[in-house]
Amino acid sequence: MTVRIPVSADTLGRSRFAICAATETVSGIRRRALRLQPAHLRRRLDRAATGADPRSLELLHGLIPHDHPYTPDFLTPSPGSALVSVERAADVVRRTPPDEVDHHLDIAFRGRAVRPEVADAFPSTAAYERWRRPMPPPVADALRAGPAALASRVADALVDYFTAALAPEWDAIRAVLEDDVSHRAEKMAGLGAGAMIDDLGDGVRWRDGEIRVARPYDVVVDWATDGFVLVPSTAVDAQVLFSAERPRPPVLTYPARGVSRLWGSSPEQGDDALRELIGDTRALLLAGLDEPRSTWELSRDMALAPATVSYHLGILRRARLVRGRRRRRVVLYQRCPLGTRLLGREEGDPGDLGDLGDLGEN
Repeated sequence: MTVRIPVSADTLGRSRFAICAATETVSGIRRRALRLQPAHLRRRLDRAATGADPRSLELLHGLIPHDHPYTPDFLTPSPGSALVSVERAADVVRRTPPDEVDHHLDIAFRGRAVRPEVADAFPSTAAYERWRRPMPPPVADALRAGPAALASRVADALVDYFTAALAPEWDAIRAVLEDDVSHRAEKMAGLGAGAMIDDLGDGVRWRDGEIRVARPYDVVVDWATDGFVLVPSTAVDAQVLFSAERPRPPVLTYPARGVSRLWGSSPEQGDDALRELIGDTRALLLAGLDEPRSTWELSRDMALAPATVSYHLGILRRARLVRGRRRRRVVLYQRCPLGTRLLGREEGDPGDLGDLGDLGEN
């Protein structure tokens, strides 16, 4: 099943990139349940746990699932240049019309009104009802005062969470996002829009004059007359996020390149002796394998060519600092205990890949 966005020359000409503090905040909260967190996301979660109001966390965790593809769209207003600031984004959230809040809650939560235009995208109403999730108690409690009051509380919670978790690093985060936008714009200018779209991440492809997004339902977004919006995020993994609601432009939130600059273990900040021993690039690769990662993911995060990443991984593997295991058609790399000790970190399995079969040292 697929979401299809027909793209004419006029649609493409109206499309744009955007950076949005609310999108970055929500994307990070979605990944809170990962057993092994990238260093930059782990820092955000730790700061939120100690610095954010527990009531903000409860409400946001109730609305932003870690195990379901849909987050009510009013939490991430359609991005624009004015929404780089979390305060401005929160103001848009606060002013969301009550009917719109209700609409998004209906889409998300089981037992609420069934919107025919949403249910029609699924094989049956029963399938749609199974797709929805139960409403968590913190959301139900906040909703008792009405949808407008809920939107206001959500806006305050987003600012509270951002202030605690992202604000200390926002300048560095924003620099990564801006550099990614520059890279994508250059790629589109040099290779065309199709090549740029195909490189956004998993589940998104340019085919026959349209953007196709893999989803568990079928939708044709035929209202993208004002173009589409591409939003980079340092908190999104390989799977591109998608949101669209008539008449607003559809939004694709994709993983930004170069997030290794946020890991906190870059060559400039890491151990000098280790860098001298194995080199800056290999030291950064080793530090980035807190969780199993593919060559493509490492290439994206480090803003290096895949061939360069493969070359250095080969050296690290022959030195028994990392190992590679195949999962279906993708090879995932993880740090070996010796590599963990070289980094001066606690030993442990940095990402159990299960019984996948080691690739060996050749």
